[in-house]
Amino acid sequence: MIYDSTKDDFLFSFRHPRVRASIAAFMLSMLLLAVVGAVYWWPARDAAESLRTRIDDKRREIFNADFSAKLAQVSGRAAQQVRQIESKLDASATQAVLVQNLEVLAHRHHVKIISEAYEEGKAKDEYASFVHVLTLQAAYPDLRSFISGLQELPTFTVVQEAMLGHSSNSSAIKAQLNLITYRRTAGSQP
Repeated sequence: MIYDSTKDDFLFSFRHPRVRASIAAFMLSMLLLAVVGAVYWWPARDAAESLRTRIDDKRREIFNADFSAKLAQVSGRAAQQVRQIESKLDASATQAVLVQNLEVLAHRHHVKIISEAYEEGKAKDEYASFVHVLTLQAAYPDLRSFISGLQELPTFTVVQEAMLGHSSNSSAIKAQLNLITYRRTAGSQP
C-alpha cells in the first residue's frame, strides 16, 4: 500500500498560522459582505416595494378618475337622450304628419318610396303604436342614411324589421321596413 501524503500535507497546512489567519480573514470578509449586503439591500428592497405600491395606487386612481369621467359623460348623454325620447313620445302625430315626415326624409336621402301601408296598433300600458310598412328603393348608402335619419324625426320611430334585396331591373337595393312609431296615450303621465 502506498501512502498518500497529500491528504496529510493538506491537513497539516491548516495548522500553519498564516493559513489559519487567511481562512479567518476570508470568513470574516464573507460575513462582512453578507452584513453590508443585507444593510444596503433590505432598505432598497423596501423602497422598491413601496414605490411599486405607490405606482399601483396612482394607476388605480387615474383609472378610477377616467372611468368616473367617462361614466359622467355617458350618464349625461343618456339623460339627454331620455329627455329627447320623452319629448318625442309626447309629440302628437297623426297619420298624415307621419307620412309627410317619412316622405321628406326619403326625399332628403334620395330614397324612393315604392309602397307604404299604415296601421294603428293596440295601446299597451300607456303607449299607443302606429305601424308603418314601407317598401323602398335606393343605393345602399342612401338606405343606410335613411334608416339612421329616423332618429331625427320629431316622433319616436324605430325599425322593427328590415329585409333587404336586389331590385330586379337595376343595381339599386330594395328594402322592406317595418317601422313602429310610439306615442303616449292621452291620459298617461310622463
